[in-house]
Formats: sequence, structure tokens, C-alpha cells
Amino acid sequence: DVFLSYRVQSDVKHAEILYDKLTSAGLKVWWDKKSLMPGVPWKQGFCDGMVKSLVFLPLLSREAINSSSVEKQNFSLLSRSSQCDNVLLEHRLALELMERGIIMNIYPVLIGDLVDDAHGGSYSDYFASGCHPQLTNAVIVESVEHALQEQLNRLCFGTPLLDEQTVPVVLDSILKNQGCLVDGPQESAFDSVMNDVILMVRQKRAADELLNGKLNISSRNLNDDKNKTVLYKRNSLVEKDMDDLATIVEPFVEAFTPRDPNQQLSQSAKKSDLTDDMSKATMLVEAFNDEF
Repeated sequence: DVFLSYRVQSDVKHAEILYDKLTSAGLKVWWDKKSLMPGVPWKQGFCDGMVKSLVFLPLLSREAINSSSVEKQNFSLLSRSSQCDNVLLEHRLALELMERGIIMNIYPVLIGDLVDDAHGGSYSDYFASGCHPQLTNAVIVESVEHALQEQLNRLCFGTPLLDEQTVPVVLDSILKNQGCLVDGPQESAFDSVMNDVILMVRQKRAADELLNGKLNISSRNLNDDKNKTVLYKRNSLVEKDMDDLATIVEPFVEAFTPRDPNQQLSQSAKKSDLTDDMSKATMLVEAFNDEF
């Protein structure tokens, strides 16, 4: 149902909170800590997980995409020749899968800074506290685009539907989808996220069940119509065979019914004139029996 996208170095605790809350509510959640099978390449694993998910849940925080201390965790510092950032790759793939109608919803979770953690903690406003990066680097990260094409080929999806995208375009496209600000008291900060995601998934499940019900009804109606059509064609063929049979048999019967009681049919007429008609009549009778 849900794919958790996050930066391990900064948001693993937040991912765990959401995983526990959503699975407790009966949702299926792809989280690498629980879902990635041993021995499976990481990129292959998370791409397969995304293809099977309805909702893409990207966790965005200061240290995930706007870190001042870790360069590779700052989207504003990415360049054309940067190594593939898996968080950016997940965002890029999510947009591609949504374009294809595989992912139904992207729900960005914007997490403010956690302050005063020793006394229960509270999250700041993501935008007001400057967690979001100021992106001026309109660059396409080639390694990300290459990895995207590689995974699409592996999945037999072919060429991306979306053109190559710059870092700002990818992030802006993610944020164009309605998400949630995580702020306020720590103990309840993720409640809105949980409620919204559960509602989305349940609505989608209900829609699928309704659609499947309609399809089943349509399928039954189609089968009924098909059976009627087959029966109609079958009856038409039988009627035609009966007409053909009558056309052949009538002269055959007539030939064996002397107009004059004293008239006898010659042996030569029996053998030469009626043999072909008898064969045709036999074939039609057999075909007629096969129909029933």
C-alpha cells in the first residue's frame, strides 16, 4: 500500500514511527529495514517495492535534503556529475510511476527541526525554520537519470515518459502534491500523516472493490451475451443443415417412391444417381447429431 522514502542518516526514527502506526492500522508498508530481502541489490529492491505501492511517502527534513554539514545530503549542492543520490532517485522514479498510473498518490511529509527533545520535544515549522533548500542549481544529475533508465529497463517499462528533470523540478513536482507539515508536540506530530494515509489507502481499496464488482457483473453479462450469440449462431447453422438435408433427402425419398405402384426403380439408377446424394445426406445427419 505505502512506500516509505527517507534519508537513513536523518530520518530512520521517523520512518519507524510511521511504519509502526500504519502497519498497526492494517496497511502494508514497504520499509527497507523490514521489506528488503537479504542479498537483493538495494536499488532493485526499492524499485520493486515502489511498483507494488499505491502511495509514495517521501520524508523531507533539513538533514535529508538541506544539510549544512553533509554535502551529499544537500540537494542544492548536487551537480551534473554528482554520484547517484538514492533519495533523489526515489523521487524521480515516483514521479515516473505516477505518470504511468502505477503510483496513485504522492504524499510529502515535511518534518521540521526537533527542539527541546529532553522535555518531550516539539517540531518547528518546516518552511518557517528554513528546513527547505533554496535550489538555484538547475542541473540534471546524470547518474540519477542513468539509474532511472536502468531500472525502467529491468522492469520492462522502456523509455521514461517524463523528460530528464533538474533537481529543482523534481523537488517542486513532489511538493505539488498535497502533503503534511509535521510540527508541534512530538507525541502527536505524526497523527495527521497517519490519518491521511490510512484514508487514502482505504478509499483506493474501496474504489478497487467497487470497480472489481462492476467488472465481474459486466463479465457475467458479457458471457451471457456471448452464450446467447453462440447459441443463436449454432441454431442458425443447424437450421441451415436441416434445410440442406431436406433439399437432398426429398429427391432421394421421391426417387424411392414410385408414382406407379407397379413401377420399379432400376438397379443402375440406385447405384449411379443416388450414391452421391446418400453420402451427402449421411454427412449432414452426422453433423446434425454432433450439434446436439
